[in-house]
Amino acid sequence: MLTVVTSGKAAPGVTTSTWALALTWPRPVLAADCDPAGGDMAPGLLAGRVSTEHGLLSWSTSARRGIPAIAAATMFAQHVVEVPEHRDTWFLPGFTNATQGFSFAEDTWERLALALERARSATGRDALVDAGRLVGDRGNWPVLRAADHVLLAVRPSVRSVHAAQDAMTKLRYELGDLQKVSALVIGSGPYPASEVAGSLQMSLGGSLPEDRAAAAMLSDGGSGSISRAMQRAPLFKAASELARRLMAASEPAADYAAGAAR
Repeated sequence: MLTVVTSGKAAPGVTTSTWALALTWPRPVLAADCDPAGGDMAPGLLAGRVSTEHGLLSWSTSARRGIPAIAAATMFAQHVVEVPEHRDTWFLPGFTNATQGFSFAEDTWERLALALERARSATGRDALVDAGRLVGDRGNWPVLRAADHVLLAVRPSVRSVHAAQDAMTKLRYELGDLQKVSALVIGSGPYPASEVAGSLQMSLGGSLPEDRAAAAMLSDGGSGSISRAMQRAPLFKAASELARRLMAASEPAADYAAGAAR
């Protein structure tokens, strides 16, 4: 199962949402920072604890063209970082800046997308991706095309909805339709989550509350215990429920595919 979190240019909290989902995912998970503009997952929660030897760049060097997708997926284990507070979560660090992101050619993104698709069978882990903002024409589109679910993060404000509408245009063009795309409404505002999703003419994938203490811990490495926050913070409780719903929604399709293969 491959789930991608992305957004329009209003930057409503993709990284925080991805971390919250990864840390509450019901099964072992591989969280990958695939923001071509340079990711924030490592500088936030894992500030000072991630070696530059690990990540997308080192994986791409090993998983060269011609290597079968299942073998490339197995190689993730050599390039990830274990989250100390949550051993079921592997983290694949991304780019530190946009220049590194541009070094990934289209065929490299294609290899990565295929490997992420195979992560479950190769590593026993679902894949969860922070795709960053959809503000460019090149980059990680193969990963979004390969996804089982795409969550379009949006805040309940006019500015953020306008940015999401622009992102939807790009998604429709690149994916062909929006059947696997749903709205992830973050925070509170003048409009309820259902109205935000309705204005975007898409289903409501879920909503996450405004939880500044937990968000600061995930996005800026704020002080506090992750294990304690996971037990009581509203953000983690909502993310856990969303993760379970996403997994449940994917099970019928996975069962059907397995039956067809037999």
